[in-house]
Amino acid sequence: MSVQGGCPVTIPVDHLRAAGLGTQVELLSTAVAEYLDDDKTLDRVDSNVAIVSDPFAGRTALLEYAEELLGEQARRVTLSEVVTGEEPLPEIPTDRALLLADCHYLYRRCVGGFDVLDEFLERLAMTNQLVVTTWNRYSWRYLAAVRRVDQSFPLEIRLPPMDAEQIEAVVRAHVGDSLPTFVETGAAGRIKTVDVGRYPVDLWGDRTVRLPYVRPNPAWVASWWSDEDTQLQAVVYEKLRRVSHGNPGIATSLWDRSVRETEDGREIAPRYVRDPVADCTGLADETAYLLWHVVAMEGLDRDRLASMLDRERIDTAVQTLANMGVVDVAGREISLRPVGLHPAVAELTRRQLLW
Repeated sequence: MSVQGGCPVTIPVDHLRAAGLGTQVELLSTAVAEYLDDDKTLDRVDSNVAIVSDPFAGRTALLEYAEELLGEQARRVTLSEVVTGEEPLPEIPTDRALLLADCHYLYRRCVGGFDVLDEFLERLAMTNQLVVTTWNRYSWRYLAAVRRVDQSFPLEIRLPPMDAEQIEAVVRAHVGDSLPTFVETGAAGRIKTVDVGRYPVDLWGDRTVRLPYVRPNPAWVASWWSDEDTQLQAVVYEKLRRVSHGNPGIATSLWDRSVRETEDGREIAPRYVRDPVADCTGLADETAYLLWHVVAMEGLDRDRLASMLDRERIDTAVQTLANMGVVDVAGREISLRPVGLHPAVAELTRRQLLW
């Protein structure tokens, strides 16, 4: 599977099925089947598909699944590799379906930054071929508001957050038969009877505040009917869900980070599952604005950033985010880290930079 946002996070389509997202898979397979069975001489009005999700949540798996179903009748293009605002947009073929990954690269948030996107939407309206696209959820929401991009896609497939049982299914599919031993390591690993949630309350204008409240811990409730080993597993998977916010790619990344090698083999404990990025508060305004681009694009190079931001401030902002553990830097490429997504989203939402 290809890399999302420059990070080696993969979610095969079979794992999505195992986690209960068969409906999304079937929606796509139905669209492909209708295209393959359709009379290509007729005008089609329902041939455009948008697969929308958070970074690392599995949308690339669906695109690859469509590619597998279509075989030689498909052409695939990854826009993050070809669209910089200078090169011409790839033509939509007239003899086969088109699969477009990373369509959030079709725009830049600057003067003239929507020209490529507008050209693409015009071409899309003139074709009767199947066009399957993938989009970053935060870019999609922004573009739906400012460019009504959602109106060009009759079929929108969203990958929602997963619950603890779905995360467990993804992890089990990820590791196969090589599950480690689940252990309890001190007070930090014990099952708590209560949990602290946060409830959003609207204030004046567009402002909100999240108030804490106490609720029963789902893993504790589940443990009433389970043995000790099952209790520990329930805590681990619930903690994976909470730290990853139900994102399967982030959950498997956290799982791989959390499993430890010991003299007796491999083990995992509730306290091993933790988010290494606590928060992104205290950012300078220009750093927060750069972070918005990293979250919305998932990965981009410094030259593309320089077309939207002050070049002199980019290096300092990137270094700040790298020191926080939010981004990875490889040469001129800057990519969002899985563990950095939700702290970044929380801070950008607080600043009202994300919709």
